[in-house]
This record gives sequence, C-alpha cells and structure tokens, in this order.
Amino acid sequence: MFQSLVTVHGWVEEFQQQLNDEYGKISKTTENMLSQLKEVLKAFDRSCILAVTDTNGVIIEVNNTFCDISGYSRNELIGQTHRIVNAGYHDASFYRDMWGTIKQGRIWTGEIKNKKKGGAYYWVKTMIFPICDQRGQPEKFISIRTDITEGKASEEKLRKMIENDYFTLIKNLHNFVIRTNWKQGRGPEVTFLEGRLAEAIGLNTELVKGELVTDIIGDDNQQPLIQQQFQKAFEGRTVTLEYKHGFRFFHASLSPVIGEDGKVKEVIASISDITELKQSELTVRNIAFHDSLTGLPNRRLLEEDLVYRILDAKVQQKKAGLLLVDLDEFKNINDTLGHSAGDRFIMMAAERMQNITLHNYVEDYELYHIGGDEFVWFIYGFEEIDLMQVVDVVINVFEEPFHYNGGELYQRASIGVSVYPNSAEHAEELMKHADMALYAAKHAGGQTYRFFSSDMKGAFLSKVQMETDLREAVKDRNQFELYYQPVIRVADNSVSSCEALIRWNHPTKGLVSPIDFIKTAEDSGLIIPLGDWVIQRACQDLKKWEEEQKVKLDITINISPCQIQQPGFVRNIKETVDSFEISPDRIQLEITENGLMENTSDSINTLQKLKDYGFSIAIDDFGTGYSSLSYLKQFPVHCLKIDKSFVRDLPGDRADRAIVSSTIKLGKDLGLFTVAEGVETQEAYEYLRSISCPYVQGYLFSKPIPESEFIQLVKERKSKAEN
Repeated sequence: MFQSLVTVHGWVEEFQQQLNDEYGKISKTTENMLSQLKEVLKAFDRSCILAVTDTNGVIIEVNNTFCDISGYSRNELIGQTHRIVNAGYHDASFYRDMWGTIKQGRIWTGEIKNKKKGGAYYWVKTMIFPICDQRGQPEKFISIRTDITEGKASEEKLRKMIENDYFTLIKNLHNFVIRTNWKQGRGPEVTFLEGRLAEAIGLNTELVKGELVTDIIGDDNQQPLIQQQFQKAFEGRTVTLEYKHGFRFFHASLSPVIGEDGKVKEVIASISDITELKQSELTVRNIAFHDSLTGLPNRRLLEEDLVYRILDAKVQQKKAGLLLVDLDEFKNINDTLGHSAGDRFIMMAAERMQNITLHNYVEDYELYHIGGDEFVWFIYGFEEIDLMQVVDVVINVFEEPFHYNGGELYQRASIGVSVYPNSAEHAEELMKHADMALYAAKHAGGQTYRFFSSDMKGAFLSKVQMETDLREAVKDRNQFELYYQPVIRVADNSVSSCEALIRWNHPTKGLVSPIDFIKTAEDSGLIIPLGDWVIQRACQDLKKWEEEQKVKLDITINISPCQIQQPGFVRNIKETVDSFEISPDRIQLEITENGLMENTSDSINTLQKLKDYGFSIAIDDFGTGYSSLSYLKQFPVHCLKIDKSFVRDLPGDRADRAIVSSTIKLGKDLGLFTVAEGVETQEAYEYLRSISCPYVQGYLFSKPIPESEFIQLVKERKSKAEN
C-alpha cells in the first residue's frame, strides 16, 4: 500500500481514464484537481514517514521513507511492532496515554524518540489517525511522522551550551527561540528572539523587543489561544501548541525557567516550522471528512460541525436547521440501470444542489453528502418565513428531468426538516428529528417535505416498537394465524373459493390488523419470511380440508411486490405446493395493481413463469392504481378484483355504477374473472347480480374468520344449498 505513495499517481491516472471512458471528456477544473492531487501525493510521500498498524500495534505497511530513516527493510518492519525502533526514552505512562487516546477513536499527537537499526537515535513529530469501522470502532491506525531530529538536536545543544555560546547557537538554529517575561496587566513580552527561521519570516530582536508575543506570532484569531498557553507556562507547566501564521504552520514548545526562589523567571519558546506536516495532515483530513464520490463534506464532518454550530446558535440566539434530503425510489435506479448509473445520478443531484444560492434567506449554509442517496443542508441564521423559501428552493431542484445516456429521467426527492431550538436542543437530537420528519415525508408518498413535530416522535417510536415485536413474532411464528373470507359465485350463491388473510395475535395488544403491520414488514424486509409462512400455512389448511373435511376449495393468497422481486420466489412457491401434493391451479396469487407496476418487465417475467406452472394471478384493488390498459394486456392475469371503494355506495352512486359496470365488461371482453370486493348490503349485491358480476366478496356473506369457523360456514352453506 505504502511502498511509495507515488504509485497512487497511477491510481489517479486510472481513475481519470475511467471518468473519460464513462462520462466523456471531463472538465478542465476536474482535470486540474486530479493533477494537483498527484503532486500533493508525491510531496506527501517524500516528506513524511508513513506506517499502518492493526489494533495490536503490528505493522501492516510502511513507506520507503520509514525504511530509509530507520535503517530497516520493509520485510524487517512488517509483522513487527514499533518496539523494533523503541529507543527506551519514554516511560510506560507515555505509551499508555497514546494507546488510550487512539483506541477511543481520537487522534494522538506527540514527539517520539526512536532508535535506528544501526543504533543511532532520531526524533519524529507524530500524528496517529484511527481508521474506524461503521460502528465507530478503530480497526487500523495510520501514523504520519516528520523527522525533527535536527530540531531536537539543536534544542539539546541549546540546553548544554546556553551558558557558553547562547547567542551564536540560537542564531544558527533552523527553528527560532523567543525568551519572554510576564508583564503584569499585559502578558508575555519578548526579551529576545533569534534563529534562522525568525529571519526567514521577517522577525528581528531589535524590532520586536518589548512587544507582546501575541502581536508578533499567530493569526489574529489565534491570539487568545497563544496568550492562554503562555499563561500556563508562566504557572510552571511545560506546554506545547500549534498555531498558524499566514500561510505557515508552527509548533511551539514553551519551557518555564525557574529561579532560585522557585518562581518562574521567564518562559523560553522553541518554535519550528511544521507546514509540510500540517499540509499532509490536512490532506488526510480532507480524505477522511469528505465524500469521495461528490467531494462534499461527509457525515463525520457534519457530526463535528453540528456540535459547535449549535453551540454558536445558542450563544448568538440564532436559529439553525437541518434539511435531510433523500432521493425517492432511488433503489430502482441501481436495480435497473446499475450502480455506476446510480453513482452518476448522485453526482448530478449533488451538482444541482451545489449550484443553489441561499444567501437571500439565511446567513450561512453548507451541503453535506452523508451516504447513499441522502444529503443534508445545514442552515444558520434565518426566520421561519425564510425557511419555507429554502425548502421550496431545494425541492424544486428535482422538478427538472436528469439527462442520462441521451434520455431524460425524473428523480424526485423527499425532505425532513428540523430546527434549533424549536424542535431540538442539541446536535444529535436535531439530526434524529430530521430523520423522523423525512420518514413522515416518505410515508406521505414522497416528493414532499415535512417539518418535525412532537407527535412524530411517538409515531416513530411506535414504528420501532412495532418492528421489534414483529421480528420476535416472525421468529416465534405461533403469534400468526390465517383467517379466511369466502368468495361467492353469484350464479348459485355458493362458496367458490376463499381468500387467506393473515392476522397477528400480539401477546399484549391482542389481534393486530394487517393494515397496521404489513407496511412495517415490507419496509424491514420481514415480509419475506412472513409471506413464506402464509403460503406454507395456506397449503397446509387446503390439504387438511380436502383430506379431513372432504372440502375442496380454491384459495387466494396475497403476495407482496417484495416477494415477487425476490430471486427464487417462483421456485420456492412451486416446491411448497408440491410438498403438499396440491395442484398449482388451485392457488390464486393476488397482488395489488400498484404492486404489479414495480419493476414492470421483471414482474411480467415472474408472473408468466407462475402462470406456466399453473398458478392463477389476480389484480387486487383494481381501479385504484396507476396501471395502463396496455400493461394489463401484457400481464398474464386471470382475475380482476374491483376495489371496495367503488362497491360501498352501490347502487346509489352514479360514478361507482359506471366504473363497476365498465370493469365487469372489460373483464368479460378480456376473458378474465371479476370479483367485486366489499359487498356489505343486499342492495349492492342485487345490483351486481343485475349487471352479471360473476363473483362477490364481503361482509354481507362473511367477514374474515378463523379457519375452523370458515370450514363450518362452508359446510352450512353447502347443506342449505342441498336442502
């Protein structure tokens, strides 16, 4: 990995070629960025000692610079710990502190004295970066070191020779030294400053003597930090700090000089230039805190930024908010066009949103890509009326189609909004509430937005509890039961078949309707094992009726679109039916009209295979979805089930009469069976019979009832018919 980071030059070129091949000529800006990246990687490799270790400290990879400085070959280093270069200079507490820091996932910085293979010693300025897994637990550590031996040697010479040749020695140092006294009421004043580095950055003793340290080093925004650290040194503590001055970064060691009276006489600051190391750190930080696909700040940086931005909002008494943006049905892009196309859509969505300007509505804002198809807008300093404008601007970005491979595709989005301090008091809560609001927007059908409200929290927790209970029920399986509702043949008023309907006997809530848990089952993936159980139990009951009750009926089983899209669904249901020695032509599989329209071509293929095996297919809730008649012609459908919303007000509603009669005629013309669902009144039944509706189903004949009651009902109706 790190034989030489210059090898990454090849990776960058390969990535550039892939971009050219996939998307055509890349922009000049992107090309310049890639060129700059190559040069940064070269400089990074030459200037830094790099090593990767596992969580036990065993070296996994090193770069050539590590080998050159330590005197060990790569083979001698890999598989060893850093004890191989331990100089014995630092005590056990030093390393305990270091390991304690990085194992908590935090960055450790310090200076370490090491020993070369040949016995010589060298000093390194070290930063250790934990590389964490998805749970936030460190799985590797990357060490970036800069050789500071020369500077340390100079400091050591300074300590030994300060009495003899103080001025000459300091003047020839590659770093520079500042001697300071504490001036009451002002702070640390410069009494002496010298060194080559001081000359390089334009500092001179004669010009700065008597000035405050904070007036000559550090940018304006860092003066409070420098003042604070010098104050600690004048209290008798040895202090290190890093600061920025212009375009350079510096590392300072502050050493108090104690007088005979035990009080601090002065503080000596030894300052070295760490610009190269800091730029390397910033490169690593940029990689760690930015999304590689879009170049946007990622979730990790959002979590860090939110903490101090919310604190700032609290101090300044400003509003801060999150807009959590999620692309609707994005899974369909990946499933149908492939993940490379999905990545391209993510990049196009990011580019559109980056072109948004919100300064007319908010004081400050930032866009983050937190993973997958989710983006976050952080906004700061706004009024509620402006927030509505921001939401409209963001959601309108997705009104225009996306151009891909010569065509146009629409990709909509949903947004969840949470606001500090209205709906959250801290960063984590703000993010969590935006997620709840997004869930509400998705639940409303997508292509919309929702603001967090307190009742969402209860709804979200109920959903979480529902999913938890459902998982336990799926494992247990004894909590589920099939109810059956008869389908009546109008011609002779007999039971022609039945529909199997699942019920959940919750241990504390009692009987739970499928309306309350099927959506949760689909969202969580639990619909797959649940659907398998329904098929298994329905076949088991069907076989039992035939053998024990001498009742032979066809049965309708509801199928989720998620099941149809599962690889192996056709094979699994065929094996289940065969295992009970039931003919597939006695099983009708029922799917909603909208469910059929998901992944249309795949659905047609799957349904055709089921038909070839002998299964019948019914479209449930017909008339309520968005399928076209051309698709209806393509689907291998046997039965149309007219939705109860069109049957409930028969025969009084004129529109319902027109829809129902047209659907029955359509079914006849296409050679399909038609079932009117939700028949609850004698008047509706008489009307349906008058227009030759062949089959009906509803509470007028029986509500869904347990299996034992259903068989009794069938026998009673058969007995009455025979008598």
